[in-house]
Amino acid sequence: MPGLKFFINGLILITAVQNSAFAASTPETLSLTPFTASYEVDWKSGISLTGSTVRKLQANKTSGWTFESKASAMFASVYESSQFQWQDQQIKPLHYHFKQSVLGKKRIADISFDWENLKVTNDVENKPWKMDIREGVQDKLSYQLLLQQDLARGLQEFNYTVADGGKLKQYKFIVDGKEVIEAPIGTFESIRVKRLRDSKKNRETFIWFAPELGYQIIKLHQTEKKDKSYSLLLKELQN
Repeated sequence: MPGLKFFINGLILITAVQNSAFAASTPETLSLTPFTASYEVDWKSGISLTGSTVRKLQANKTSGWTFESKASAMFASVYESSQFQWQDQQIKPLHYHFKQSVLGKKRIADISFDWENLKVTNDVENKPWKMDIREGVQDKLSYQLLLQQDLARGLQEFNYTVADGGKLKQYKFIVDGKEVIEAPIGTFESIRVKRLRDSKKNRETFIWFAPELGYQIIKLHQTEKKDKSYSLLLKELQN
């Protein structure tokens, strides 16, 4: 079912969009700030569908941080979480969890980081295997915190190595301009960031960050072919 696959891919992308978690007096002294953010979501693929996503960053009671994302619409839902350490202005992921449910059918995946031996254990449907990594590798949620951190520092180009699907992949972005965005939370001047992909992939993704909101993501829009697109807009934010 191509339409269903596009819908689920949209949910997964939405869980891969994150609010700014940084507060700073200067770009050199960024610190993590807990938050809860809600978005409204819209899919267009022949028919229009709506949904929602809630994202939350919180400090753990013992040590470290947990970043969670929950997206849902009608018959499908996607949940992701990343547990990580924040040390010397750097993010070191410890454990990533993914759970997808579509029409009652579930898919679960976990990634555990062993930094002492520079390896990760990928476990999909209770079938684990190990993979070599190097310093600085991120999971599919933690790299987004680095993207926001680097944008707040004034960088224009971004490249992150991410443990994704049993491989180390390069996620690349570039600042593409400025634009005023209207969203349910309000109207804000925003920085537009474009994800760079292989030219053979018929997909285009833009993300808008609002400096006035501490570099919160205020909007995302992705297109796949002329008749397929999805977007999200920031609705509510609690710090």
